[in-house]
Amino acid sequence: MTRLYPIVLETEDNGAVSAYVPGLPVYAAADSHARAERAIGAVLTEYLSAHPASRPDARVRVARVSDRGTRRVSVVGVAALVGAKRTAAKARASRANGRLGGRPVKDPSTRKKAAR
Repeated sequence: MTRLYPIVLETEDNGAVSAYVPGLPVYAAADSHARAERAIGAVLTEYLSAHPASRPDARVRVARVSDRGTRRVSVVGVAALVGAKRTAAKARASRANGRLGGRPVKDPSTRKKAAR
C-alpha cells in the first residue's frame, strides 16, 4: 500500500532550510532545499522503520487569497497548488460518466463496472 505524507519546507532567516512532516515527530535541516528534501526523506524512512504503523494526524489544506476588490481568503484542497482546472468538456464528460472522471466512456457496460 502506498501512503502519502505531507512535507513542509521552510527557509529560515539565516538561509537554512528546515523540513518537517506535520503530525509526526520528524524534522530535518540543511543548507538547501534539495539537501533538506534528502534529509527529511532519510529521517522519515528511519522513523517509519521503527514505527511501521505510524500515521500522521494531519490534513493539508491551502489558503487561497483573492486580491480583487476586497481581500478574501478561502480554504481549499491541495489540488489548488497545481492549478487543477476543469474545462466545460471535462465537466460534461464527468456528469455523463457519473463523476468517474473527465474521459468519456465508450462502452456503457464499462461505466457500470467502474462505479461498483
